[in-house]
Amino acid sequence: MRAAMDIVAADGFGAATTAAIADRSGMAEGTLYRHFKSKDELMIAAYRQLKADVFERVSAETGDSASIRDRARAMWLGMWNTYCHDLPAFTFGQRFGESALSSQEGGTVHERIMDHLCAIIKDGQVSGEIRDLPRDVLVAFFFPPMMAMLKQLNQGKTWSQAEIDAAIGAAWQAWAVPGQT
Repeated sequence: MRAAMDIVAADGFGAATTAAIADRSGMAEGTLYRHFKSKDELMIAAYRQLKADVFERVSAETGDSASIRDRARAMWLGMWNTYCHDLPAFTFGQRFGESALSSQEGGTVHERIMDHLCAIIKDGQVSGEIRDLPRDVLVAFFFPPMMAMLKQLNQGKTWSQAEIDAAIGAAWQAWAVPGQT
């Protein structure tokens, strides 16, 4: 699965033939078919594993006991740090999400991440710390700016800790009820 992710990240889905994946993995092409019925099944499994790993790391860092703002910050940083340390995985995830395979995957693993984020939003709305806006509006101020920063990082941009903190602060301000800090 890692070989498939790395090939897709570097050269796109077209380059990720079963022969190339097998070669990168150091195994015979036929061996892939012992584990996966098709290349598509392999790609979907790789995506699900990636998202499951991200969810595990992020959910372990956010918990439920911290303040709403700290939980949101921990989730943002958890995702940022996970992808910063594995930019090929980030690129694979982006390319997968834009591919026809994403509709076959079903989105169940991505929904676990969304459910976790939405629990933070709901708890923040109940406590009066997060604006009473539709979930999709609030989510739009969480993921897309981070993804844009990760794409720039992938292209060689360096982000200082102050800039990362500013981005997290801006995301929080977009969510926070006016007057909340």
